[in-house]
Amino acid sequence: MRRFVFSSLLVAAAAGCTSSSGVPPPPPEAGAPDDGPIFPCALGFLGEKTKPVEIKLIARGADEKSVDLADGDKVALILPPQGGRVIFVGVKATNISPCTVKVTGSFRDATSKQVRVDARTLNLVAAGDGWGAATDSDISTFSNVPMCPNQWATTDIFDNVFELTVAVEDPNGRKASKTIKATPTCAEPAYRAECLCQCKKGYVLGHPC
Repeated sequence: MRRFVFSSLLVAAAAGCTSSSGVPPPPPEAGAPDDGPIFPCALGFLGEKTKPVEIKLIARGADEKSVDLADGDKVALILPPQGGRVIFVGVKATNISPCTVKVTGSFRDATSKQVRVDARTLNLVAAGDGWGAATDSDISTFSNVPMCPNQWATTDIFDNVFELTVAVEDPNGRKASKTIKATPTCAEPAYRAECLCQCKKGYVLGHPC
């Protein structure tokens, strides 16, 4: 009886793996690209394939809304779920495939040359006029660049200028990057004292704030 049940299961499993012609489909070739994106994404190509990728840098503020960034702008140091302080930086992009885009954000100390970086794969959402962007309500669509506790910079993190670079690359290898100067600031009044403590020059890990 057990042999009969097991045989029946094998037959059912084999039937489930055959095509409509009754012939099992061939196994995928090694190194073959996936048929679809890592995350569900129905958005088509944004912009024009004949043009290079264009990007605009954005940052998510303490009000949970993103703003466009220009050279010299302030960016908010935010308390994230994991603790410490991060800066949420992202992009608006066009002439790009918006599904499974790799976005890498980094801040560089011009004196020490040390860099703090966060890279993630995400889907851009339509922002109009052929552009796609990060989603304000979803922090996972921004690079969460870890800035504090400050054990790496030669200055306080807050109120000093750093070099911000954001790079994007779509699944087809189309890419772009942009670098500006940006000044982090403790932007959340309720957590300002802790931010000033953890982000100061020479902060000792574990020191109470």
